[in-house]
Amino acid sequence: MTEPLLPDDPFELVKVLKDLRRQTFKTPAAGKSARPFKVLSTEADFLEVQTSRGGRVTLRAEAFQAAHKALGDLGALEEGGWVPISDETLVAVVQSENRDKACTSYVLPLLEAIGWVELERKRPARARQAPQEA
Repeated sequence: MTEPLLPDDPFELVKVLKDLRRQTFKTPAAGKSARPFKVLSTEADFLEVQTSRGGRVTLRAEAFQAAHKALGDLGALEEGGWVPISDETLVAVVQSENRDKACTSYVLPLLEAIGWVELERKRPARARQAPQEA
């Protein structure tokens, strides 16, 4: 019996993460600055997370693809492909795909959970596309 093919859409891969709504994720900040968050619900084209302060943030499907692509594009210009998570272009691109709501700190750890992004949680926190398997 063959394994089912995994989708090449990062949002769809996040939605099928095992125990997605039971896991606690952390924002990419360094050390104690990292804040926990949880996925509350998933819908066809967005998911909702609960922040450490109890707020809710909606993450649109388009933000996941935009973050991955932006890291690839921006990383091509940086040594080792690392991009600061506070990079203005990265933040602007991802935010523009999320109806201008800040979301990079939640999208990147979820992309890390599916193996599409690597995070370096030190000062300054950085991200890059994960190496693709052949």
